[in-house]
Amino acid sequence: MKFKDQFRTGWRNLSRQKLRTSLTIFAIVIGAVSVTVMLSLVTSAKGFLMSSFEKTGEDRRVIVTPVSGLSYGEARWQTWSDGSGKKIDDAAITALAGVPGVTSATPIVGAQYYDSAKSANTEVSVSNSFMLGYLTNGSVTRDVTHGRALEAGDDNGGVLISRGLAENLGFKDNLEGALGQKITLKPRKDFSEVMKDVDVTVVGIMFADGDAIDMTLKFALDTAPVFERCEGGGPNTQPTCTKESDVLRNGYPAAYVNIDNKDNADAVVEEVKKLGYGAAAGQEEINAQSQAFTILGAVLGGIGGIALLVAAIGVINTMVMATLERTREIGIMRATGATKRTVRSLFTVEAGVLGFMGGVFGIVLSFGVAILLNGVLNKQLEDGGISERNIVSIPPQIAIVVILVTTLIGMIAGRLPARRAANLDPVEALRYE
Repeated sequence: MKFKDQFRTGWRNLSRQKLRTSLTIFAIVIGAVSVTVMLSLVTSAKGFLMSSFEKTGEDRRVIVTPVSGLSYGEARWQTWSDGSGKKIDDAAITALAGVPGVTSATPIVGAQYYDSAKSANTEVSVSNSFMLGYLTNGSVTRDVTHGRALEAGDDNGGVLISRGLAENLGFKDNLEGALGQKITLKPRKDFSEVMKDVDVTVVGIMFADGDAIDMTLKFALDTAPVFERCEGGGPNTQPTCTKESDVLRNGYPAAYVNIDNKDNADAVVEEVKKLGYGAAAGQEEINAQSQAFTILGAVLGGIGGIALLVAAIGVINTMVMATLERTREIGIMRATGATKRTVRSLFTVEAGVLGFMGGVFGIVLSFGVAILLNGVLNKQLEDGGISERNIVSIPPQIAIVVILVTTLIGMIAGRLPARRAANLDPVEALRYE
């Protein structure tokens, strides 16, 4: 008997008991949907994360610090130096830009000197905000949702602010309205004697965590607090006093280095370390998070696998009942020349049909679930100022694998009842009532 004939016969036999067959297929559908949706959510979240890293250029970034031993996550928060380690100055930035594989480099300066930001009608605290100054040479890339990125002409006070800060300043329902607005940054009390209010102009809004402000390196240095420090002196001599900022005294807290290819990250890190600095590649962070998603996918896939295991038990029950109900039919088949192999194949294919149909219906339902999830998430993404849409997708390879797996599970689960049917004695089977 040809396979297509076995398939047709199997489907016809299953149609005899529509309710039982439907319930068995439904159990397989639940397992298929569980596996498909869970794995698709993990792969979609992983893809969204990778896309975010690529959009901000972090997959091709190396962060250089005065001290070694910092992870990439720790290095991202390195916005102030106490002078320990090897000093990062302008000469160091030039040396870093000359490392093979490096396309650009910029010093990073923290500007956490301000207590509040005031727009025309609203004043909010920015004491815990993340403020950075950097060169506008492409070393730092931001996901700008409104307006534009920083340019060299912004040395006079053009800034990027995060969506969260724009909303807090009164532009929640009109983010475009924040562009071109003047904002006054007021210094913290402990800096009030060496700093004054600073007026900045919003040139763009970026997608960033919490309240954040980006400014050019020159503007950050020009507005940084300058302290008078005196050394020496005695009963008959005057101390030597100088005025300088923490950056001039201790060096830049960090530098961002862009590389031409993410595959060269390890080589660039080694070259930077030879210069005496600490270095951490964004690719390390990406790999760590990717591994975490892989582990999560394995766990969620295992949970879905349990549902498929339960469905397999349902297939076994269905096929055992089919064997009992068709004992006399099996006897007639054997008596008219059907071999054990033919009977075994017929029942195995019949069980495979159950798994196949369950897998197909499960994938169709999974696409419906994905559409519903995207409808909810698209609203959340829009509210969060993220341009991506329909981030939940079902990769074709997952759909194909799930259908193959459910079909295989059905055939394996039906193997035992198929063997039982094939081993029935023809004479006894014909006597069965």
